Amino acid sequence: MQTNSDPSTGIIIKSDRSGRVRYTDEFKREVLAAYESSSLSGPDFARQCGVKYPTLAAWVSSHRRGRQLAAGKTNPTFLIAEVASSAEPSALEIRAPGGAVARVSDAVQVRLLAALLQHLS
Repeated sequence: MQTNSDPSTGIIIKSDRSGRVRYTDEFKREVLAAYESSSLSGPDFARQCGVKYPTLAAWVSSHRRGRQLAAGKTNPTFLIAEVASSAEPSALEIRAPGGAVARVSDAVQVRLLAALLQHLS
């Protein structure tokens, strides 16, 4: 592991034998805060900060995933669909993991339910 200092910022930058740069958690937090308050695109912001765009994208993704977990929000990785006979053969029923049930029977309700689910995710 090699340690260098960025002369423009004074931030200590570590790189491993293959040349991959390692950033401190403090630096990542500062970059993420600055990115969230900027109006720049991801690639433009990464270029301005001197960070590779895939690195910035990974930090943003990890940060958002962490916020969702902290807020108790998790996106299901799969959805079980089951076809069952019922009194309303044209009804669509969705059962959420927490026990909530949504039942729709016409196209207007389907669109409203889709909007609700999109808002919740």
